[in-house]
Amino acid sequence: MKIKIRKAKISDIPQLVDLLVDFYKIQREKGVKTITEDDAVLKGGVTIEIGNGFANPAWMCVIADRAGSLVSCMIGVLEFCTPISKDLKCVKVLVNYLTDDTLVGPRVLTGVWKLMEEWAAESGAGFFYANIHPGNASSIRAAKHVGFKHQYTQFYKELTLEA
Repeated sequence: MKIKIRKAKISDIPQLVDLLVDFYKIQREKGVKTITEDDAVLKGGVTIEIGNGFANPAWMCVIADRAGSLVSCMIGVLEFCTPISKDLKCVKVLVNYLTDDTLVGPRVLTGVWKLMEEWAAESGAGFFYANIHPGNASSIRAAKHVGFKHQYTQFYKELTLEA
């Protein structure tokens, strides 16, 4: 069946929520400690995040649709860069998820990236960046496939507040 790559629509929200809940569960299994263990909270938070995204002009969601079923999504958020950056704007890739690793090649990943890059260029962005957990080898391979280079290591520290 043919896979259609397009910008997400409001009618895609229920499937997008399910897709992202699956994505975040996989991230949690790979060692990301910032994702809640409570699946009800996770689903509620994803629903709010997706709903808010559709109201945000600096947010773009591109999906791959196979016969009415979503097989991939990518979400980018337009941000202002730091004062020392040569670029005024950049795009943070929040999510890049394919339900099947066989879709990484030109069929889907490249097509999704093409739409995302067109939107970023029209929006005046100079570069993309993404935070990928070191245990997420498939996402690292996908990022390298579309031209990302490893640049920084992210550090994480939890803040514990006294009651």
